[in-house]
Amino acid sequence: MSPSQAWLAGDIERSSQWQRTLSTEERQGLLKGLAAYEQAGMPLWQSTGKEFPFHGIASLIEEIRHEIHQGFGFILLRDFPIEGLTTSQIEALYWGFCNHLGVMRPQGKDSGLLKSVRNAGGQYRSLSGRGYNTNAKLDYHTDFADLVTLLCINGAKTGGESLITSSLALREEMLKSAADLVEALYQPVDYSRQGEHAEHQTPFYAAPIFSQAEGHFCCRYTRNHIRHADRHEGANAPTEQQQRAMDVLDSLAADERFSYEMTLQAGDLQILNNHTVLHSRREFEDFEEPERRRHLLRAWISTPDSQPLDSALAQAYFDNRPGMVRGGILGQEFDSIKQNYTARALAFHKMR
Repeated sequence: MSPSQAWLAGDIERSSQWQRTLSTEERQGLLKGLAAYEQAGMPLWQSTGKEFPFHGIASLIEEIRHEIHQGFGFILLRDFPIEGLTTSQIEALYWGFCNHLGVMRPQGKDSGLLKSVRNAGGQYRSLSGRGYNTNAKLDYHTDFADLVTLLCINGAKTGGESLITSSLALREEMLKSAADLVEALYQPVDYSRQGEHAEHQTPFYAAPIFSQAEGHFCCRYTRNHIRHADRHEGANAPTEQQQRAMDVLDSLAADERFSYEMTLQAGDLQILNNHTVLHSRREFEDFEEPERRRHLLRAWISTPDSQPLDSALAQAYFDNRPGMVRGGILGQEFDSIKQNYTARALAFHKMR
């Protein structure tokens, strides 16, 4: 497995390798798998890829893995077959497909394995703020797993464009233009868990923003969780050098040379490698009608072909070894149902 490529926005504009329209056969194969799942009558949380026997998608899964690990670090699938389906059916189809990529990881205080991304009136800049339940413009950041996937059900009335940038390219640029600050990003910084930690966890953890393991680069970055981490007893604020380095990183990430913008439309499925791609979103305005409001589904996935991570990330991801189930926010409701699902998904992918 080779590390994914550094890229600039112009590279993406000139390439078509990162986007893929599903074929009629693949769409039909997905719907047949959904029908088989529905006929079996199994609750979603008890199912893994085994319960979704999708036909004719093996080459698609391999193509995704190639682009994630050896291409640009992301792929956009178009025409995911959601038209005519109920929201529950779309959730099931998405769940099944994600389970063919790996093991779903919990997200947030409620330990949810599948999240709806829509404006629910949340406050992004609050001490416990998260971005998925607001309409705010987001910082460039990474999520808490090997992959993050987003399936668009409804787009916004205006705004909400997806923004991505290569953390590999940002590091290369900083080595040229701000080399004195790069080392600061390799030093641990404290992150708040935003009040979403499990009972046995501390309310903060330490992790470097940049790290390297066996030739594989990783960028772990969520500045919104760093800003107020020192409110927790025992946590430290970033050093002046780290603050300056993050300012440069944020500025470069938003620079049009590095940032690529795409508008997700209904049926678009975006898959990002969190270790090499930072993502953001523009502020958006919703339609008045509830059924037309912006709505995406999000999954965090631990993959069987994941890259090794530096041992300094073990506290953040729970495990730094490749091919291990890792990442996610355990939250406060990672109960026996979700633990049993994890065990079944592990067995399906032959992961540890």
